[in-house]
Amino acid sequence: MKIILIRLIIITTVFSFLFSCKTEKKADVPNAVIYDSVLVANVYHLDNDSTKPSCSLKVKYLYPAKYTDTQILQKIQGELNFAFMEDEKYEKLLPVDAVNQYVKDYIENYKNDAKEQFPNWQESGDSEDYFSYYKSLDSKVVFDMSNIISYQISSMDYKGGANSSTAFRNVVIDLKSGDILSEKDIFTGDYRGALNALLIRKVVEQNKVQKPEDLIEFGYWGIEDLASNNNFLVDTKGITYIFNPGEYSAPTLGEIRISLSYEELMLILKKDSPISIFF
Repeated sequence: MKIILIRLIIITTVFSFLFSCKTEKKADVPNAVIYDSVLVANVYHLDNDSTKPSCSLKVKYLYPAKYTDTQILQKIQGELNFAFMEDEKYEKLLPVDAVNQYVKDYIENYKNDAKEQFPNWQESGDSEDYFSYYKSLDSKVVFDMSNIISYQISSMDYKGGANSSTAFRNVVIDLKSGDILSEKDIFTGDYRGALNALLIRKVVEQNKVQKPEDLIEFGYWGIEDLASNNNFLVDTKGITYIFNPGEYSAPTLGEIRISLSYEELMLILKKDSPISIFF
């Protein structure tokens, strides 16, 4: 009886261990996505005359090129085409074709702007640069594990004079569905009040002041009214929000980055969301 009992205990322990191994979800499993990139550097001078104003465009588009589920792959490529080039007409094109078309459209738009805004450039007395456009688009994969991809697009756009802007656009993709995740997909229905309060408190702490109003002298404005903007990244540690230059601060200060741990967000996180594996 004693031997039988020992054997039963051993068998039960082994089955329990195997069961726990099968049901445990891992948060650090790399996604089987293979990426490729399109690189473009193009300069166009009006009338193809190097002495005249020009537009300059630099593009680095990193995109998923191979994945076992081809339907999901096509869906993600379309989502990223739209996010990167900000127009629905590029969605259904292959990434390479989308970028080539975008370059052509950028030059044509510049030609049209030149005719409308500065047709008499040579008589204006202003420098060539004043009527020249510069734009750069870059992209990178920030996180790529456990069926979640965090993808970031950065842009710099200059359109003559003081008309320049810098921006970051973040996209979080659920690899199981190919959908871009929004705040409503990962937070509970009444999340806004608690999330906004946490974001405001973090900005105050990061700048080592006592209250939001104290940030005005540093070049921030309206921090007491700061609200979540769906512009976030996800990884195993938490969620990072980005507020672009000029959104709540002077452009010279750059973007506002706020990192929130899952522990801090626990009360408003959905327990069955695509990112719940991380917490």
